[in-house]
Amino acid sequence: MFRGALSFGLVLSASFALADSPLTSTDFATAYGDVPQVERAKEGELAVAYEFLASTASNDQKLAVANALGWQGDFATGFFEHLAQQRDVKPEQLDVKDLSPSQQFVAGYLVAMADYLDLKPLRPGASGVWGKTGLFLLDRAAGSLKEDFTVQYTRALVKAQKAMSGNWCEVFRLPNDVLKRFPAAQRNLRAGAVESAQGYLAGYEESCADSKAASRVEVEQLNQTYSLSRLGAQVVVGTQGGVVVWDPSQEKPIAKRPGFICRGLTWKNAAWLGCEAEVVRWDGTRFTSFLPRSKKGSSEYYVPMEGPDGKLWVRLGKKAFEYDEAGHRFAPVNAPWSGDPYDAFFFEGQAYWIDFLSALHAGPATFTLKSAQYPGSDPRAFRVDSRGTLWVEDFESGAFRWENGRFVKQPGLAQKSAGVAYDIERKRLWLLHYTQGLVLIRDGKDPERVDLPELENMRDLLLDPANGDVWVGGWTQLVRIRADGAAWVKQRFHVK
Repeated sequence: MFRGALSFGLVLSASFALADSPLTSTDFATAYGDVPQVERAKEGELAVAYEFLASTASNDQKLAVANALGWQGDFATGFFEHLAQQRDVKPEQLDVKDLSPSQQFVAGYLVAMADYLDLKPLRPGASGVWGKTGLFLLDRAAGSLKEDFTVQYTRALVKAQKAMSGNWCEVFRLPNDVLKRFPAAQRNLRAGAVESAQGYLAGYEESCADSKAASRVEVEQLNQTYSLSRLGAQVVVGTQGGVVVWDPSQEKPIAKRPGFICRGLTWKNAAWLGCEAEVVRWDGTRFTSFLPRSKKGSSEYYVPMEGPDGKLWVRLGKKAFEYDEAGHRFAPVNAPWSGDPYDAFFFEGQAYWIDFLSALHAGPATFTLKSAQYPGSDPRAFRVDSRGTLWVEDFESGAFRWENGRFVKQPGLAQKSAGVAYDIERKRLWLLHYTQGLVLIRDGKDPERVDLPELENMRDLLLDPANGDVWVGGWTQLVRIRADGAAWVKQRFHVK
């Protein structure tokens, strides 16, 4: 019934796909394409580059040339050897005091680029420039060149690189603070180079709790649906950013709870949702937390499911927990599946689970993909409709229903199945396509489509058996589909 943490191509970095690092992802060279040494550095003419970097040229042009050399190599060693040759000393005798502030600046940037992941010296423990980190050299240069924007900004980038292992807000804040200190007229780095760097760094602003970017991302993630559950008239939505509860008669959510990648179901007069750090119970008026954990970023998320004998289970990777109603707590239980299933389900007393892109287990039987028992190639989730029919949603092959010990392909949906529901009273079978929308199948009629491109990616649908309305949760909003004669009317629900 529920999709795995990376289902349908989800990228866990949320709305912003972070690139490699502040150092390797900032392009200063392109804005200086008219400087001949920049192009020659790109072509690997190291002697020309080192001569320019050691000269009295402006620091912004030096930064562009050093940036053009790239980060896939150690260019600091060659630069130090060039400086030693200029001074007629052995390379190992080269000391920090032998370098001008501008040369210290270049050296600091090159040393940092040579080992941008750990930011270590070229030769830890060595004397002279060889035993100094890039940040040490940049600190020295910045102390002498306090009014040089290029030097101060580059130093902030290296400090931002160091912050990658900790608070990502600092990755944005450190260079941004330098921008605030230097008005545009006082910056000796071309605007195009600054814009290129800031274009990458801006993605980290959402990690700053009080920023506008963080607020925007929080709202976006609360509209990115994973699961839909019904509790009376309420629709409870598990989202990328937490849990959102809607009353169809109101334009705003009646409740929200922050979280990360939350999915759920309705069980005994409450909605239960599993997120990264907790299991949440919504009873119609308030939230209650279970199984809290501090570990984050592990790619494991709690997933509620109906266990054997109608019990409530929660899965966390290969582990399972059962809810004790009397004690109001979850206790570990032995899971019947092996490994970490992509999805797991109990049907008619038997355990079913999916080994991602490998096999499908149905009770004691194991079905290989593209076999007579399971013709599909990419099963993602189980679901049982209102008639009690078991389905498998297959991303590559559509929807399959369980019949007489095998899964049978349902016509009407070629691929990217993201939901199944059957309306008993109106004899309607609804199938959900991940990107295109709904497919309605009725006896004696051709399949009918309700396109929903505005939802982008769709992960769940919910049928209201009382009136036949269909709710669809997408990546941008929640939509209720209602019949109006021969037409379908959309009512939209969007966290703002």
